[in-house]
Amino acid sequence: MQRLTLLLILALFQQASSAQRIIKQHPQTLRIDADSFFVRFSNSPDPITLRLRTRDTVDMGTDAQPGMTGIIYYGKNDSLALSYHNTPFAEVYYIPMQSPSRKFVYRLHFNEINAYFPPAYILKNTNNVQLEIPEAYELANIIWTLSPSGQRATDLNKESAYYQKVLAWFKPMMDHPLLKQLDFADSVYFKNYYDFRENSFVFSFSGNKLVNEGPYYYVMGDNWDDFQSLFSKWLPLVQDFSDRSKFRDFYRENTPFYQQQVKREQELMPVKNMWSWLEKEFPNRKFKSYKIVFSPLIGGSHSTQNFATYSSSSGLFNESVMFVCNTDRYDKRAELSEQQKEGLMSGIVFTEIDHNYVNPVSNRYAKKIDSTFANRETWTKKEGDNKWYDSPVSVFNEYMTHAVFCLWVMDNYEKPVADYVINNRESLMVDKRHFYRFKEFNRALIDIREKNKNMTVMALYPAILDWCKTQN
Repeated sequence: MQRLTLLLILALFQQASSAQRIIKQHPQTLRIDADSFFVRFSNSPDPITLRLRTRDTVDMGTDAQPGMTGIIYYGKNDSLALSYHNTPFAEVYYIPMQSPSRKFVYRLHFNEINAYFPPAYILKNTNNVQLEIPEAYELANIIWTLSPSGQRATDLNKESAYYQKVLAWFKPMMDHPLLKQLDFADSVYFKNYYDFRENSFVFSFSGNKLVNEGPYYYVMGDNWDDFQSLFSKWLPLVQDFSDRSKFRDFYRENTPFYQQQVKREQELMPVKNMWSWLEKEFPNRKFKSYKIVFSPLIGGSHSTQNFATYSSSSGLFNESVMFVCNTDRYDKRAELSEQQKEGLMSGIVFTEIDHNYVNPVSNRYAKKIDSTFANRETWTKKEGDNKWYDSPVSVFNEYMTHAVFCLWVMDNYEKPVADYVINNRESLMVDKRHFYRFKEFNRALIDIREKNKNMTVMALYPAILDWCKTQN
């Protein structure tokens, strides 16, 4: 039999959709001459062998990429190519198959993706740090700040000349229906704030229209099937607010200010240094790119998210994106030296970055951490912001993340500056954030490090966990 390659056309399948997911049923049964077959995805040179088990469905898929193809090799000369057309949502094929022993169904799935980095982006940004105030992201921050929730909030930066500019420009929009929608009880404030703010990051302007054309499709939330967020839910009203307020004119007028803000952020955040130090101390964890996203309106609410794309040519390209504040909180303090400002400001982004390194190592010691931190009241209370740290591992990670920052400070600043920054961090963690034992924990880790200078931070986990056990 001649080799037969079928490029499937969507019309050949019966289709069903669940939210944005597309499900397709192949109308014909493929016959295989053994109890195994092969599938290969176009981002990998190697086929995968699939063997029949006791179940009636064989399941194998991959994370999607635009233009991707999955090829099923089901006979000596027969193959079937299935193409992905549903970026960024999932696309699932059900293909009936007949082996010599029985009938079964192969479920081939292209999984939804929250980001896809094309080759040009990867080439440009490998080993690169980007800092930016994205236009759609700043629009979201302005809208939230003007909303009833934002006006009541205490975690936003509403003490700057820039905030006064925002109030003056957008005053005619205070009765806009979008703002009325953003009025939430305190109990759900942070969940909705992050949902609205962070998911605006995936949008950009094409002309004056807000669009989502990648490379990011979804940042955070509960809806990983169709990537719905508060920002996308209210997109027509967001668009109307932007148009009627002439937001794009406001953004253009303030571009010199934004550029100055980016420059100052670069001066007080030596991200390349942090990145290099962390990958030396956590050698099993590597990132290819970092991006710092901020707004002059953000106060103290920060987050970090990771995105990745794999290709056969460049391997895994992973990028960590951090959403942080600007430098106002320390620049307005005239008593601080430039080095003190840098150390304090670096703590904001460092303690976002190093979760990427600390958390995976903690997972290896999860059982020990669970038993050691089971008595939560020894380590922190469960109210306010701390209620989000709802497991022993998450509490330990918060301790370890901030203590690792203090180790970096000791390695990168003269002792007077290092002492000042570390004392400030300990006060923040104990007095404001109520991680009661942080100072003792931090000093214990510093002591362990001093006695084991030839060891990486990753290798110090057993020793600091042994110390933690004695505190119970």
